[in-house]
Amino acid sequence: MFSKKTLISGAFAAAALLSTTAQAHLVSFGWTDNMDGTVTLWGEHWHGDQTSSFSDNGGITITDTSGTISPYTVQWNGVLNNRDRDDMLADGTLTGWDYAGNGLAEHRDWFYTDALVIGNGDWNFFTGTRCCVDTMSAPVTVTLTGITSVGAGTGPGDTSVPEPTSVALFGLGLIGMGIARRKKA
Repeated sequence: MFSKKTLISGAFAAAALLSTTAQAHLVSFGWTDNMDGTVTLWGEHWHGDQTSSFSDNGGITITDTSGTISPYTVQWNGVLNNRDRDDMLADGTLTGWDYAGNGLAEHRDWFYTDALVIGNGDWNFFTGTRCCVDTMSAPVTVTLTGITSVGAGTGPGDTSVPEPTSVALFGLGLIGMGIARRKKA
């Protein structure tokens, strides 16, 4: 049999383990390609129905895995309660999803963000450790796939990728220069 001291130590160890596990309240991240050069991010959480979106940690901070793009934070701006992941994938609400490192359970309650520019690739997502709704114990690497309206590897705040308008104006300038050169010749 176990001694009283062993049982008490075991109870404290179990409580510590449960409190550590409870720190990770986001179960998965999802995303939607809005087909206009933007993506909406989703966070599935443990807390059941929410009447409004809020963050204990200031939203999702996103970094690229190579560390070349400055950290970018996007806020939750809405909720969608009681929705199955598979149904959301089937009806186009979600383009894809990935676990947030918190087990396989599905909880069916989601926060979503404003639209932002982010493309396929591996991204580090972190909401922070402050309790309670969108808590994570550590950053996770999320692999975004299926996004066609944003170039792969393009991240929020990435200034190295020209905007489509800039590219179009540059192209028109080249065409104009070509026409002027032909007329001169």
